[in-house]
Amino acid sequence: MADELDLGTKLDIYKLVINRYKDLISEKESRSITEIRQLVSPYNDFIRKMRESMLNDIVPYDPKLHFFTAAQRAMAYVRQIRTCEFSFSFWMTFKEMDDLKIGTIMDKAILLAALLRSLESEDARVLVTKSGKAFVRFAWSGLPYLFSAESGSLLAGEDTMKIFSNDPITYSFNDLIYENYEES
Repeated sequence: MADELDLGTKLDIYKLVINRYKDLISEKESRSITEIRQLVSPYNDFIRKMRESMLNDIVPYDPKLHFFTAAQRAMAYVRQIRTCEFSFSFWMTFKEMDDLKIGTIMDKAILLAALLRSLESEDARVLVTKSGKAFVRFAWSGLPYLFSAESGSLLAGEDTMKIFSNDPITYSFNDLIYENYEES
């Protein structure tokens, strides 16, 4: 009968395997711009179900009246997801993030942008900085908002873009658009 491995030894073996194959994992996990944009789709089944559960007590939903309340619920949900960064490319599905309550900063930003788009925000989009930080920008009642996927903080007003003075935006996207801000 084989000896049962202790948890620490199993973890060391898993780390060894991952480190050995991280380049292959990164290669298999790479996504095109089109694939990344599709992740923000408000028509994803998981996103539709989340939208329904967030709006179950707001019937009928009118985005002109209820969007910010619903957006606050979406942000609270994303804040409950712990952040985990990998040393290689790895994308988690929304369901995996929901089940494990963990995701990368980019995964969390994409999830929030998809939820906001499902709540009928036309301009919700993911912003990615030169250092790789991800934010979600949206507007409501003429006021711009910026959500940090890393800290869970929300900035409002004209000062939202000042955060990028030392770490400029390199690209932004949602399911409808992709904009690259880097100089060629």
